[in-house]
Amino acid sequence: MGRKVEAYDKNTGRKLPYKVPEAWFSLFKNLRKTPTQKAAEASKKAGTASNTKEG
Repeated sequence: MGRKVEAYDKNTGRKLPYKVPEAWFSLFKNLRKTPTQKAAEASKKAGTASNTKEG
């Protein structure tokens, strides 16, 4: 089903007590990734971009 990640409900502003599959973000519009999850993904993308060599 895919990787499970932490999420919070935008309507209540509370973090969910369980991890949800990433596919749920497209199904349930009120779910958002936690700020720490977003930061981890951003740093992972930045790390892979800096490792590529041009030339």
